[in-house]
Amino acid sequence: MLRRRRYRPVAQGGTLPFVLLVLVLLLLVQGVVVIDRKIRPAILAAAVMECDGIATRAINTVILEKVAPTVSYRDLINIEKDETGKIVMAQTNIAEINRIMALTTVATGDAVTEISDSEIKIPLGAATGIYFLASYGPAIPVTLKPMGRVNTVVFDSFEDAGINQTRHKIYLQVITEVQIIVPLIADSIEVFTVMPLADSIYLGEVPETIVNLCFPGEG
Repeated sequence: MLRRRRYRPVAQGGTLPFVLLVLVLLLLVQGVVVIDRKIRPAILAAAVMECDGIATRAINTVILEKVAPTVSYRDLINIEKDETGKIVMAQTNIAEINRIMALTTVATGDAVTEISDSEIKIPLGAATGIYFLASYGPAIPVTLKPMGRVNTVVFDSFEDAGINQTRHKIYLQVITEVQIIVPLIADSIEVFTVMPLADSIYLGEVPETIVNLCFPGEG
């Protein structure tokens, strides 16, 4: 006599936890990707702000220490007067201004290179934009590299210095490009700074020959 075999259905209980685990993992990965895409630009922005400040301070310091002490208004502007003491002609000392610009270019390059050799780190909390968290979190290494380009310009301006007095100020403008690198992302920025070099006060009306002075590199 033949016996009929009974087939028992295979239990499906082990499939559901596996599917849930896969879904959880997918959600975690997606969350990490979304956070990563938002955090990295924020980290780079914080690094740019920090490095821009560091580079600007370094350039200003080197100008104050190595350039400004070698400059005087009389060396920059050649003035001729008549027998009554009236200014009849004024012109910029091109050779002196070119010397200052060359000295500034070299000094700026050296200052930025020195920064690139130092260790720069920013806390992860700085990327949040929240003030009280800015100094917290693991330190993120930041590398600053000079791009080699340094533009130096000397220009002047006039401002009121009191009753019937005008101050003539001469400035030094420096623009250099640096690259900022944080893990897996980088950007380049221009560091811009302006420093006063020299000034002089004129009584009464400023002669046209002073007002119309031209400086190399302007424009």
